[in-house]
Amino acid sequence: MYLLVIITRQEEKTYDFLKLLPTVGVRGATVLEGRGMGKILHDRETVFTSIEQVLSASIDLTDNVVILSLVPGGQVLTSVRRLARQVFGDFSRPNTGVLFVLPVSDAEGLATGPDVTLPPGAG
Repeated sequence: MYLLVIITRQEEKTYDFLKLLPTVGVRGATVLEGRGMGKILHDRETVFTSIEQVLSASIDLTDNVVILSLVPGGQVLTSVRRLARQVFGDFSRPNTGVLFVLPVSDAEGLATGPDVTLPPGAG
């Protein structure tokens, strides 16, 4: 099992990605709002320091979307990575985001078996 992590500024594409995850065998994901280092430093710096940073470097001041999903290996992992590239773009290009995968040796609380259905009126 693996933890898929995607960090991107492309919030508008997140819904499309999440909607397509079940088509490649992924049952769930968690989406968090994130703030990059540049944004945090910018919020704490003086006006003069901020102007110097903006003039000397391209600092990303936008918020990020962080997508986390536990994914089985093999074909499902290959398919979800391909899907991420189709939706968000080539991660090797600027302003696309970051995608990485970490091995998970143990996990609890994961749904197994058929899809869980919500009780009437809950959805």
